[in-house]
Amino acid sequence: MNVDLSRARTTALLFVAATSSTLAQTPVPAPAKATGAAPITFTEEAAARGLTAINQCGDPRKKRWLLECIGNGCALFDMDGDGDLDVFLVESGHVAPPKSGDPRTTDWTAAADAPCRLFENTGGGHFRDATATNGADLKVFGCGVTAADYDGDGDLDLFVTCWGGDHLLQNDGKGHFADVTAKAKTSDPCWSVGSVFFDADGDGDLDLYVANYFAMAVARDPACWKKTGCPWLGVPAPCGPKGMVPEPDRFFLNNGPSGEGGDVTFTDASESSGIRAAPASFGLGVVAFDQDDDGDADLYVGNDSRANFLWDNDGHGHFTEIADLAGCAVSRNGLEQASMGVACGDYDSNGRADLFCTNFSQDDATLYHNLGGGSFLDETGRHDFGPEAYLSLKWGTEFVDFDGDGDLDLFMACGHIYVEADTKAPEMTYRQLNHVYRNDAGRFVDVTRTAGPGAQRKASFRGAAFGDVDDDGDVDVLVVAQNEAPSLLINQSPEPMAHTVVLKLRGAGRNPFAIGAKVIAEVGKRTTSRLVRAGGSFACASDLRVQLAAGDAKQLDHLVVRWPDGKVQEFRDVATGRRLRLTEGGALEEVKKP
Repeated sequence: MNVDLSRARTTALLFVAATSSTLAQTPVPAPAKATGAAPITFTEEAAARGLTAINQCGDPRKKRWLLECIGNGCALFDMDGDGDLDVFLVESGHVAPPKSGDPRTTDWTAAADAPCRLFENTGGGHFRDATATNGADLKVFGCGVTAADYDGDGDLDLFVTCWGGDHLLQNDGKGHFADVTAKAKTSDPCWSVGSVFFDADGDGDLDLYVANYFAMAVARDPACWKKTGCPWLGVPAPCGPKGMVPEPDRFFLNNGPSGEGGDVTFTDASESSGIRAAPASFGLGVVAFDQDDDGDADLYVGNDSRANFLWDNDGHGHFTEIADLAGCAVSRNGLEQASMGVACGDYDSNGRADLFCTNFSQDDATLYHNLGGGSFLDETGRHDFGPEAYLSLKWGTEFVDFDGDGDLDLFMACGHIYVEADTKAPEMTYRQLNHVYRNDAGRFVDVTRTAGPGAQRKASFRGAAFGDVDDDGDVDVLVVAQNEAPSLLINQSPEPMAHTVVLKLRGAGRNPFAIGAKVIAEVGKRTTSRLVRAGGSFACASDLRVQLAAGDAKQLDHLVVRWPDGKVQEFRDVATGRRLRLTEGGALEEVKKP
């Protein structure tokens, strides 16, 4: 559909203003609250469990290049099919000064300092460094990572976004990786950050969307040659993104197996899919989900300092950008924000996936409530996100049921890009707390200060990935820290498996991990929904298993799985306290742990 964007934005803003005014006076009924939920508590256990690698990303002083400030993501994924979550940490490097000593010359270069790191889970959430032996030791200026089975062979592969060319790592099924970027034709020379695998055209295999940032030509950026850089609070600071040239995002269509050996290849369909119809922007976070519940996968992209994108899919892999019309392009005040990470989840248990965007410091993170029918409303003001979060610079994020009460809580990784925040802005710091929000009957309340010792560590955090690292039935968090070791926040929920179902889906055809599936669980009067997604947060990949907590109940009264191909399976009276596997068309099977 052809859209007059200027008229669309005016219409959308009038709609938001009118509805915000009305809703501010009319409380929305909250869903029923499960009883007996325990406080959210984390302990910091990265070092004790073997995750001691220091993230390498630029000069710790962060003086000249934004390339050294944006930072990195990570992955929690089962690389070898043993049921445990392994860890992939993306590494970057630094921008080397010209050998001539004259910053006006053109021999600035970006160099990798250390390889990306792969850690094998040896059981119970303890790790050993397997980087050198597993072929994942990319030495690149990396940014983010997504884990998905792009070739449909039953194991998880990795797509690593970088400055200077992305990399696709194919898994041999045993956790050994080979770089197949050239063979698969997924090379993208832009500065890429966020990425997501999803089935765009409904043919059963996974396509790829890559969010690109700006044209960072380190040899030719005149603004960064200046000793003054781009001043922030009176001090020199890295330049960008404003004043830079944005890179267009890219969309790759999966062709399926082709050529000798049946290798899977991709076609750059950025133009034919409609993705290039929107102006290039400063893309960072991206998530795929069915925003209008019409059975196909749409896309939401968080853009830095520009309006966000909502790409509506026609079901055949052709997209129309509708964020203005849908009410999720800008803030409730009509302002473009500096979006970093994106979360997607049904926080109010109405069956529709809502959106959450993390933004720059001295700005709110933004919660868009899904009204249904492809419309969203900024409801940030209804929640207790707190003044400290407003001042924080916000990155990785996700909706997660941390306390096992059946509804989705919220996590937000934070950390500034300017070291000078410690001295030039008394109300801010460079190293910041991550933020934890408990869902209290559909309203988020900041519980960071009471969320245990793990939540009290300060660093300049970036990507956050989520999954059951120690396999005890609750969700833990892995967070990357700039030029420091990561945080591994172990969830200390009491007896988490007692009232939880951990569900692993096995899809048909070339999408074995059922990316795009929707799971709905009914417990008493409460209905919750979960999505199986590859990508999200900020440049990260999270556990693809679905955690369904029932609060105090001992069973899920009704369990519904809507598979990516539209088929639906239903089950009644599913007892909790079990790990289950469901193959499309089959029966629920209990997974026994050794």
